[in-house]
Amino acid sequence: MSKYLWLIRHGESEGNLEGRIQGWDDYPLTNRGRRQAARLAERLAEEDSIQEIVTSPLARAAVTAEIIGAVLGLPVRYDERLREYNFGPVSGLTREEIKTQYPAVWTAWQLNEFWEPLPGEEGERAFKERIRAAMDEIINRMAEGSAVAVVMHGGTMNTCVRTWLGIEERGWRTFAFDNASVNLVQLQAKVSPALDEENEREMFRMLGFQSSSEAVEYNYRMLLLNDVSHLGGVMGAKPTWFSAQHGQH
Repeated sequence: MSKYLWLIRHGESEGNLEGRIQGWDDYPLTNRGRRQAARLAERLAEEDSIQEIVTSPLARAAVTAEIIGAVLGLPVRYDERLREYNFGPVSGLTREEIKTQYPAVWTAWQLNEFWEPLPGEEGERAFKERIRAAMDEIINRMAEGSAVAVVMHGGTMNTCVRTWLGIEERGWRTFAFDNASVNLVQLQAKVSPALDEENEREMFRMLGFQSSSEAVEYNYRMLLLNDVSHLGGVMGAKPTWFSAQHGQH
């Protein structure tokens, strides 16, 4: 048994274009970002198993989701818990401003390491807990064999994928997700098959499988990662916070 999650990063925003850390600041999509969302919608219209669209309420994600929903003929559900990481005083700053005002944050960011949260900043633990709660609810609501499209942010997508793949302690932003990229995750239910032999049932229990009457756990399998093949000429700038150019979040 499987469920499928389409994790979608929002289209290009004004904050992305200006090279700013957005966090909870609410920047609108650029014209190119809207075109990217339209390409996303065309791509996802080919997937007939998508039954729901859930999104962060921040404008750059919400409008992306609404454009997809209009093409797919699906309503959009907004979940406050899917907001990007709250950077506190770093929100709205460019890389040069961060380098000048918060050199410790700048250094940690370049090394892809965690830093001590600043006053007003959310903190990684609280961030991970709220994203996990939102995604657990989405997964539990899904029927087996169905798919849900979740429109979110680079930070939220990193938290999801790092947690599911068991690499939580190996860098703050392990993955770089382009604007309007699609990422497909298969959730394989660890449910023991109906078996007559006790030794076979015990073998599955040792592997972590549950009976159908227990709370189901899943193995997570990445089928697509940062796929932008649908964007063509509206790709836009790459997320380059770890290079010498300006970046996007």
